[in-house]
Formats: sequence, structure tokens, C-alpha cells
Amino acid sequence: MLIGAILSGTVPVGELGASAPDGIEINTRVSADSVTVGERLRVVHNVTYPDSFTLLPPGAFDAGTCRVISVAWKEEKKEGRITKTASLDVMTTDLENARLPKTAFGFRAPAGDTLVVYSDEVDVPVRRLTGEKSEAKPLKPQWEAPRSYTFVLFIAAAVALAALGFWLYRRWRRRVGVKAPEPELPADFVALQRLDEIERMNLVEKGEIKTHYTLVVDTLRKYMEKRFDILAMDQTTDEILWALRRASVEIGDIEPVLREADLVKFAKYRPDASAAKGLIDTVRGIVTRTAPRPLVLAEAAQ
Repeated sequence: MLIGAILSGTVPVGELGASAPDGIEINTRVSADSVTVGERLRVVHNVTYPDSFTLLPPGAFDAGTCRVISVAWKEEKKEGRITKTASLDVMTTDLENARLPKTAFGFRAPAGDTLVVYSDEVDVPVRRLTGEKSEAKPLKPQWEAPRSYTFVLFIAAAVALAALGFWLYRRWRRRVGVKAPEPELPADFVALQRLDEIERMNLVEKGEIKTHYTLVVDTLRKYMEKRFDILAMDQTTDEILWALRRASVEIGDIEPVLREADLVKFAKYRPDASAAKGLIDTVRGIVTRTAPRPLVLAEAAQ
């Protein structure tokens, strides 16, 4: 038997939610009332239900116009009730709204029936970055020409052409306006997108191991250059590691990746296919570990 309950509405900063049948509650929070393209947004679903029920977590969250960066679960039991918290870090590339549709949470009742409760929809507007319009400078006072009719006619024609050009320029400017600059995406977002593109090339399956290592490690170097303000693209492995240590960055798994890439590129070392494929996941982990920490709600952090 399937029982349904729908909690509708959009989610501002703070907390929404309503009581579902059988004492089940789903409250949805977001970390900001607006975002820019590429900015991280934290979405938190608090699911509270009697301990006689069993939560059937969704296999995957529908990200709508966003991309899910990470998902973390936390559980708390108190006085016969269970609260499970799902914390999602998402990014939007949509220019209008960061929108996540309702999420279905399934529950198994003690009698064996299945109950489905939906979370609130998340709809956060995207802020546009606007450029400032610059005022056109007024024309300088006309130079007083000597009394020569030919020269006077030449000056008059030049002034008329300049005035016509200025008028046409102002008319065109009013029509097209000033285009807002494109927002700069965060370094970790750009790196993760590039790694997805490289993975879809299937270079390892094609036997192009050296090209695979070159593209993946160049993506890591570009990320480190932008993230830590170092010249990673023009430095040797030792110079990069020295610059990272000076910036108090934990070297961890960065050094093995760079050393192995040097062997592949310069020493004709050829790792096996499984190691080559695993390189992308390793670099993803480096990017995720060293990326700026997103804003976390105080309620979710407790």
C-alpha cells in the first residue's frame, strides 16, 4: 500500500516544513537568499520521524538547474524519534534561478506499508553582475581657425563628421547597452568540469596513457595556480611543492600525482589501465580537499 503526502512551496533562507502523516516532518533550509553563477549553496533537509518507521533514503538527489558537489548524512536519536539530516553542497550555472525540485523520501511503516513524503522545492534567485555605464566626454571647444575660407570649410566638415559619428555612437550605445561582464567561475568548479570532460574522452581505453596524464595533471596545475596564486604551469614539480609548503598547503597526495606524471611524460613509464583511470578520482579528491570551505548553516553544523 502506498500513501503520499506532498509539502509544497519554495524555500527562502531559514526553515520551512510541515507535518506529514504519522508524525513525519521534513524541514528544508538554504544558506543564502541569492547566489551568483558558480557560487556554492548549502541545502539541508532535516527528516524527523518515529523510530518505528524505516527511512528509505533517495538513491540520488535531483539537482534541477544545479550540480551536486557533495552530500553528507547525519543521524540523531532522541525520545523515540529519529532525525536524519542530508546536507547538499550545490552550484548553479543557470543565469536566473538555482532551483532544486521536491525530493521524495520513502518510509516503511511498522505494518509494512510504504509512505512517501516530499520536501519543499528550493528556488533561489541568481544575482547578476552589472557593469557601470561610463558617460561620454563632452566635445572640446572648437579651435578658432584663421581667416581662410578653404581651411574654414575643411574644419567645418571635420566637425560635422565628428558630430555625426558621435550621434551614431550614442544611438548605438543606447540600443545595445553595456554588456555585463561574465562572472568568473571558482577554480574548483572549473577543474571539476574539466576532469569530467577528460573522463568522457576515454583516453585510457584508446591506449593514449601519456595524453591522459598530461591533460589531468595540467588541470591540477591550473587549479593550484589559481587557487594558491603560484606559477604552477611554469614550474617544476619541486618548485610547485616548495611553493605549496610555503603557502601552508598540505602536500598529501599531490606529490605522488606530480611525480608519477613526470615519469610518464619524461621517463616513458607506462602505468596499468586501472592506475591511469584512478588518476582522475585522485585529482578530484585533491580539488575537493583544498577548495574553499562553503558556508555551513549553524543548525546543520550542530
